[in-house]
Amino acid sequence: MRHLRSAILGITVAALAIALAAPAMAKKPACATISGGTITDSAGNPISLGYDEFGYNYQAHLFVGTYDSSDRVLDGKYWGLTGDYVDDSLMMKWSNAWLANVDCDDDGKLDRGLVNGVVGGISKGWLTNHVVGDYDSDGNGSQDAHFTDFVKIVWVGPGGALWNEYEIIQEVWNDPAGGFHGLYSKVGAPGFGLNDHWTSN
Repeated sequence: MRHLRSAILGITVAALAIALAAPAMAKKPACATISGGTITDSAGNPISLGYDEFGYNYQAHLFVGTYDSSDRVLDGKYWGLTGDYVDDSLMMKWSNAWLANVDCDDDGKLDRGLVNGVVGGISKGWLTNHVVGDYDSDGNGSQDAHFTDFVKIVWVGPGGALWNEYEIIQEVWNDPAGGFHGLYSKVGAPGFGLNDHWTSN
């Protein structure tokens, strides 16, 4: 009988240990995905796969639209501002650390700063902007000058020259009427696009 009690006690202790350890051993729930339908934009609208009406394809980390549509309000303005540039074509690409295509912190939004499974809350990684536009170069009211501008932006942490946390590491500006042709600036810095042959400008 004593052996039976010892065996029952041993089984009970083992079962209790497993039950208490189960939550700690449980797998972290998977991150919510766009296809799951639970992630929303800043206005509370569900984000879907593919391009939306503004030009965002969050699954692909890509935007193809205009400055006007980049603020997710089609009103002929860019964040409430007007100007000749508002209708310029804008294409953006970004890394997962800039803006992920998942929600791992269960706030119903795409994660910013997702690095090694940890959500930082601020965009990290890199972003590119490619702008194609026209402007009035001689003041006669016609859109007679054409330009392109390509910019690489990386997160550098507090103290960055752009938005206090970022740096422009390369800009290619082509504007024949303005006298700009090709590489405008390039800096050698760790991160996106670094090559040993870079020059500082």
